[in-house]
Amino acid sequence: MINVAKAPVDKLLGYALRAEIDADRIYTEMSNRVKSPLLIQKFRLLAFEEQKHKTVLERLFRSMYPGTAPQVPEKVDPKLLPAVTIQPSSDLTDVLQQAMEAEKSAQTFYSTLAKRVEPGKKKILDYLSKVERSHYLMLRSEYTMAQQFADYSDIDEVTT
Repeated sequence: MINVAKAPVDKLLGYALRAEIDADRIYTEMSNRVKSPLLIQKFRLLAFEEQKHKTVLERLFRSMYPGTAPQVPEKVDPKLLPAVTIQPSSDLTDVLQQAMEAEKSAQTFYSTLAKRVEPGKKKILDYLSKVERSHYLMLRSEYTMAQQFADYSDIDEVTT
């Protein structure tokens, strides 16, 4: 596994970009799979925030490595930044559990990477770490609801 404390920062930023691109795709896909308007909006919000993270990381990379394009790999070591895998048979709780793990890993990744850059850049990575934590908390809440209500992703209104 790649060591965030020792690997080249430019390479790590490429991994982070891949993870944000993948997260955007997964949350967008999930927003199209569920019927609950609330869940649709939550997944769209997560996708939107991951798109913004990608933009922030691209700007950060350009500020650190002017004139150089980031090398974004096709995949990232799942032990570093796990990706969510959706199968046709995947249920909501499975996807939410994977997404929680991915967000928790991203939080740790950004927090660790922040220790390796200058103070101005550190602030950006600390911010990303905290946002990933908020994503984890949102997903954990949805996971709890999905465990309690088998049809949670299909509920489009509560009736009496």
